[in-house]
Amino acid sequence: MKLRTSIIISASLALAACSGVFESDLAAPQSYVLRVPPAATPGLVSGSASIRVERPDAGPGLASERIALLRSGQRFDFYAASRWAAPAPDVVESVLVDTLRATGLFSAVFDDSAPFAPSYNLRCNLRRFEADYTRGGSAPTVFVTLDCTIGRHRDRALISSFTVSGSAAAAEDRLNAVVAAFESATAAAMSELARAASAAITGEDKTSGKPAAQTPSEGR
Repeated sequence: MKLRTSIIISASLALAACSGVFESDLAAPQSYVLRVPPAATPGLVSGSASIRVERPDAGPGLASERIALLRSGQRFDFYAASRWAAPAPDVVESVLVDTLRATGLFSAVFDDSAPFAPSYNLRCNLRRFEADYTRGGSAPTVFVTLDCTIGRHRDRALISSFTVSGSAAAAEDRLNAVVAAFESATAAAMSELARAASAAITGEDKTSGKPAAQTPSEGR
């Protein structure tokens, strides 16, 4: 009798487990990507230098694929059942690469995994990348801030250090609207970055008195 009772209990638990898998009330996570249009960069002249975009460092709480938000009292939180398609630093790295390629300022733009030696390295710290609810109202304002440096690859000399930022208010407190605000805020930051990179490389060209091109020694 005890054996039969144990079999019945085990079978019931197995059915309950299966029911939990297939009939869960938890919403399936939705993955989002950033579609940021190329930054407007009128008047830039194509160069012969190349640049590598290093994977950004992330500020506290920003290293994962979860979509971050800031509540009153400086409480950091995340949207439920929603995430970026990759960790935020990877998402931003992809946007940085696309932005610099669109400027035409460089002969080649490499991501962090490329095996080639560039003329310059771009390193950024992702300081802000969240939806801020602390300013009142039901819908948040998205803030994107990156602290950036550009340096020569050959001798590790610092060429330029700058901060870029962008913000955009979400039209409503819904994830689609919040993601659209992330896109607008990121686009504004990327436009600043394109101008700052242009100024840095142009200044480097004037200082050196020759085009910023990779020398044979850089590839060794």
